[in-house]
Amino acid sequence: MTARGADLLAIPVRAMVRTMSRSFRIAIAWLLAAEACYAVMRVTTRLSASTGTLPWAEIAAVRFLGGALVPLASARVRGVTLRASDQKNAWLRSLFGTGGALSLFYALGTHSLSVGDATTLYSTAPLWVAVLSGPVLGERVGVSVGLAVVAGFVGVATLLRSGLTNVGPTGLIVLLGACSYALAIFRVRRLSVSESSEAIGFHMSITAGLAMLAIALPHLQPIPREAWLPLALSALSGGIGQTIVAKAYAHESASKLAAFTYAGVVFTYVLEVILFRRVPEAHQVLGALIVIAAGVFVSVAAARRAGRVAAVQGPGGALDSPLTP
Repeated sequence: MTARGADLLAIPVRAMVRTMSRSFRIAIAWLLAAEACYAVMRVTTRLSASTGTLPWAEIAAVRFLGGALVPLASARVRGVTLRASDQKNAWLRSLFGTGGALSLFYALGTHSLSVGDATTLYSTAPLWVAVLSGPVLGERVGVSVGLAVVAGFVGVATLLRSGLTNVGPTGLIVLLGACSYALAIFRVRRLSVSESSEAIGFHMSITAGLAMLAIALPHLQPIPREAWLPLALSALSGGIGQTIVAKAYAHESASKLAAFTYAGVVFTYVLEVILFRRVPEAHQVLGALIVIAAGVFVSVAAARRAGRVAAVQGPGGALDSPLTP
């Protein structure tokens, strides 16, 4: 790309930044920080699994139960409660979030997929929201969004170099986990209105941690010395990311922020190259780019629709469907 071409592309970006509200810029900063933490969590989880024969569920249990110390400490410092007043949405967010976490940590702990590929598959959540918006929310999905969803899943097939019906059990598990995570995000925005980020993160960490521990109990193994550091980093980075992502959604609706979550895919691939010396193959890069492009298109469409609804119904008008295109 020529310097002039780069300058032309930079013009709308600079204009967009200038028109962003201060609240939106703060939300993006929190979200990018959370995605960076999640990227560290993913690669350190794989490092933990590479040090020995620790079961994936045991690794996940350490990550979530250890990560619960982050919102606990933050709540003590800030003097906020860890008890969620909206118990219904807190449980729905935690249970759906746990379903997503189960799939991701299974993929990371069993080496069935590369870290970057697992992250890309998990990042199909906005596509799943578009698919579910009809049956769950009774909203019609436009033709352009529908085509973007199809393109996104074509990207999944390209990524795995296989047909959609033959992606393998782990790939299907991660895709279903992304669907579960999409349902969890619907609840995060609602909770962020009335609950502290510490309460949301602590509830999720304890719920997921106990679920993972129950799965791991029959196969618990002593943790080798070389696994302690990556496990600690996974718990710390995951706990921080889980706490501060709620701060992002407290400033802006999920529909406006969803496109920026794909930065996490890039962060993860970069860390995988640095730590594991694993360079993605051409079909993996192409598949990831298709998934990201489709997800960003769906997210932008959702943000525009949320803006129209808010203009008609007021600021809270789009709250019930934060990611719906």
